[in-house]
Parts: sequence; structure tokens; C-alpha cells
Amino acid sequence: MTKSEEIKTNLIYRGDCHSVLKREFPPECIDLIYLDPPFSFDPKYARLWYDKDTLKMFEEMRKGDVRHYVSWMSKRLEQCHRVLKNTGSIYLHCDWKFGHYLKMEMDNIFGRNNFQNEIVWYYRGGGASKKRFGRKHDTIFFYTKKTGDIHTFNLDDIRQPYSEDSLERLKYK
Repeated sequence: MTKSEEIKTNLIYRGDCHSVLKREFPPECIDLIYLDPPFSFDPKYARLWYDKDTLKMFEEMRKGDVRHYVSWMSKRLEQCHRVLKNTGSIYLHCDWKFGHYLKMEMDNIFGRNNFQNEIVWYYRGGGASKKRFGRKHDTIFFYTKKTGDIHTFNLDDIRQPYSEDSLERLKYK
């Protein structure tokens, strides 16, 4: 990559990651990707951010056809794989409705052996159902581009001490 092709850092690139990554980023140039794709299909919200084709996919999703969503996501995950360095990591944030579908796509694109962890993010709030267990979690899938210990993982940078509020709330548990 020449100096003129250097990636601008400390910027937020707004738009669909498929077209932004394809247009703005050369192969193997990113160390870390955190992907939080849409999994809420409120048409009012979607119209603010997405093009006609994506809105059509959302409409199909509202009818219950998951294939459109998985295909849409697959194109974005392929671009993420293309731009991720061999030492890079990707974190994909999902909800309970689509996590299992997206895990299979991640296995296909990044390789099943490059799956590192599944982080379950439990949260409070909402009511309890009398028909099922509470749907009060999201999942974050952690993959690396290459198998082995060549990726960067800084656990000390991730861990944060409990807040005073949390310590107070947990002192009796």
C-alpha cells in the first residue's frame, strides 16, 4: 500500500459496511472488527439508514424468510474477512433470533477452527414470559482470521473493575 493509499484512522465511516469496505479498504488492513448488524426491523428506523434493496430484505424478513437476511449478512462478512489482517479478530454481535444462522455463516467464511469464543451478554429488563424462558441476552461471536495463536488478545484492556453501584447490588449474592 502506498502512502496515498493509506487508510484514514480515527474516523467513523458511515454507511453499509459492504460498500464502504469494498470501496475504501484494501485487503488485510484491519486488526479488529466489531460488527453490530441490524436485528431490529422497525421500518421507521430502517428507512433512516438503508437503501431500497436492504429495505426490501427487511420486508422479506418481516414475512419470516431468513434466507434474505443471511445472504445479506454473508456479503458483509465476506468483505470483513477480506479486509481483516491475518493476525486480526472479529466480533459479531447477534440476538437470539439470528445468532445460530450467523454462526454457521461465520464458520463458512472464517473457518470453523477460527471460532474462538461465544460471549453471552445477559441484560436485565422487560417482563417474564409465562410461555418460555426470558429472551434477555445477546451473543457475540469471536473469530480470528487464521488458526493458531497469532492474533492479538489483550484481556487486561477489556476487564474493568465493578462500579460502586454494582458492588453495592452484589454484596449480598
